[in-house]
Amino acid sequence: MKTGFIDWTEGKLSFYVFEKKGGKYTLIDTISRPLEGGLSQAVLSSLAAPRVEHVYLSVPADLLSLRELDFPFSDKDKIKDTISFELEGLLLGDTSEYSIDHVVTELTESGSRALAVCVEKTKLREVIDLFSSVGLEPVMVSSIDLRLSGKNAEKLFDSTVADEQTRARAAGEELAAPTINLRQGDLAYKGDIDRIKKSLRVTAVLVMIFLLMFGADIATKRISLKKQNSLLTKEISSLFREAFPEDKKIVDVSRQFSANLKILKGKKAILAGMPVLDILLQITELQKEDITLGEFNIDKAGIIIKGSASSFENVDSFKSALSSAFTEVKVLDSESLPDKKITFSIIMGLKT
Repeated sequence: MKTGFIDWTEGKLSFYVFEKKGGKYTLIDTISRPLEGGLSQAVLSSLAAPRVEHVYLSVPADLLSLRELDFPFSDKDKIKDTISFELEGLLLGDTSEYSIDHVVTELTESGSRALAVCVEKTKLREVIDLFSSVGLEPVMVSSIDLRLSGKNAEKLFDSTVADEQTRARAAGEELAAPTINLRQGDLAYKGDIDRIKKSLRVTAVLVMIFLLMFGADIATKRISLKKQNSLLTKEISSLFREAFPEDKKIVDVSRQFSANLKILKGKKAILAGMPVLDILLQITELQKEDITLGEFNIDKAGIIIKGSASSFENVDSFKSALSSAFTEVKVLDSESLPDKKITFSIIMGLKT
């Protein structure tokens, strides 16, 4: 992972490229440009910076406003919360117009002394926008000069260390432990958050595509299963009609099949001990020449036979013949047809 550190001084712009290995930053490249006409987009573009993951920036000391303040405590967070109130009246304009950070320079018996480092937000925003315009948006804004001065305000403005090797080493130390960071509040770096948002949006789109594909696959399978179910239903209905042709209307195949099966089981129980063929043989032997049998049925009610005869007398004669082999022989109904044939139904029981 490569990290870039831009060291902006009064007369030169240096771009240090570091590589982080095992928690330590190692300098691997340096690019420098003179600032004869001041900082500009053209100069920044000429850096031809190598690809780095993040860029850090050190601004020159003359861009900063410094104030020394005493506090009755030494806690860094408490100092941060109260420093803007302590600076009221010590800066040109309102403190809300400044981006402020601090370094504790001395611990005393009664508290601590801190050096407030301030920069106008409008100026800092211009600087950030300029660097961002060429793809070098800084994630942090600090000051190498402040580090090299030992956090001493007097030394900071007295002399500036120009030795590039020394400044490069200080830049590496700033990466590991920044002295200050002036990108705070509404000027805080949001690039990582934006990248995460973009990544989440891409992820959301991919998830949406996956869900659409998954939904389409399910819909296709559902249609296929529906067709298979329809074919199976038709096949079952066809088999049912073949097995039970007397059921003209099919509403619920499962229930109707169960009901018919129950009826068949009941008939099986009734007929289990009956010599059906012997019964048919007996009836046939007693059948008169002018009697034609068309239907034979055995159930709990008894034995029912249906047929036709040439006259009512023949029906009575057949009934009498049956009475010799069966019990309770009764003519249920008899009817004369247009062709002068007599239809009849006879019910009877088996002799024990």
